[in-house]
Amino acid sequence: MLAMELLWQMLGQMGTLLYTPVFWLAVGLVYLQTRRWAHMRQALFQLRRETIAGRVAATVAIGMVGGLFASVLLFLLGVSVDQIGLFYVWAVALLLMLFRQRFFCFAYAGGILALCNVLWGWPVLQSHQLLLLVAILHCTEAFLVLCSGHLQAVPIYLCDKQQRITGGFLLQMAWPLPLVMLFTLDNAVVQPQAGFLLLPEWWPVLGGGHGSTLLYILVPVLAALGYSDLAVCHSLRQKTRQSAMVLAIYSISLCLLVWITKDNGLWMLLPALFAPLGHEAVIFYGRRQERCGVSHFIAPEHGVLVLDVQHGSPAARAGLRSEDWIFQLNGAAVENRKHFLSQQYLLPQKTTVRYLRKGKSHQCILRMGRWSQPGIITAPDSQCDLYWSMVEDEGIAKFLYKKLAKTLKKV
Repeated sequence: MLAMELLWQMLGQMGTLLYTPVFWLAVGLVYLQTRRWAHMRQALFQLRRETIAGRVAATVAIGMVGGLFASVLLFLLGVSVDQIGLFYVWAVALLLMLFRQRFFCFAYAGGILALCNVLWGWPVLQSHQLLLLVAILHCTEAFLVLCSGHLQAVPIYLCDKQQRITGGFLLQMAWPLPLVMLFTLDNAVVQPQAGFLLLPEWWPVLGGGHGSTLLYILVPVLAALGYSDLAVCHSLRQKTRQSAMVLAIYSISLCLLVWITKDNGLWMLLPALFAPLGHEAVIFYGRRQERCGVSHFIAPEHGVLVLDVQHGSPAARAGLRSEDWIFQLNGAAVENRKHFLSQQYLLPQKTTVRYLRKGKSHQCILRMGRWSQPGIITAPDSQCDLYWSMVEDEGIAKFLYKKLAKTLKKV
């Protein structure tokens, strides 16, 4: 009964965020990012303009589910928004972003602040609660990546380690995350009243109890999570499952380290160091998997390999999807990618497609309607002269310096 009451309170607090301008600002940013990646897909592969409202709605809805998931974990582990030094975390995260954009993550800022707190007692915050927040946010990110990390994937052509032109996907996602967190009050100053929580004796689950002089209320907090990755040696589904698993291992490991060391003084240095270093290991592992593995989307000698299918296109409606190998159109053999590209704008209103999926032969019907081409993005071959080069992540400071130098040069 208590669990249901808490859940309803959380949902009610989350609902209040829907009426705030900042929430709709976050939704607007999601819309702009979704539109940007849609335009990039269209420009790179000369695709028809697509509707993005459904994708934006799905992203926001999944973010709200993720927010409830994170809120429940934050409550169970007893993380209070007033005890984690949120102002300091944001300040350090923004400062780190000047050096590398990927450093704009609570794993780095939280680890640095926890180290400073354990070694010098400044800033004043609860190190174990801050690191638990880091763990929960990355556990939530794992959940969101597994559910929707593939939604905004942009197909790209790039050069692999064997100097072959291969296909891949650039994965970019951002979710608005409406959270509900605890706020701590002292009952010597504030008298209990309606809205204050009655907490069970077992809370929080990692132990420590909740002192009799403390009162708790739930407050809404709007956050956001982002995900960026590259899929070259894996399919989209394989990559998102792998990324989600690695993030889950990282978050669970950090949570266990905090649990073991939270009452042991200097031993808290272990989770404080693991937060940023473990996150670096996660990134290194993901990049190594994509740079050192075998490219997944290489054009076959005959026919064409589907890299991606445009949403709502004749190919999508016919059931074609990434990794299908098309070898026939209306009974005529597809010789190679160049032959397919020359034929795709000449297809009749009804076209029979023969293809292989996981070694089994299938057939589908393309119904073109008002579409001038089927909406198929093929894996590249050696004749492609336009491909993407992987560049090192740079910070905001270096980016602004380049822009300033370019402007001064023109002047």
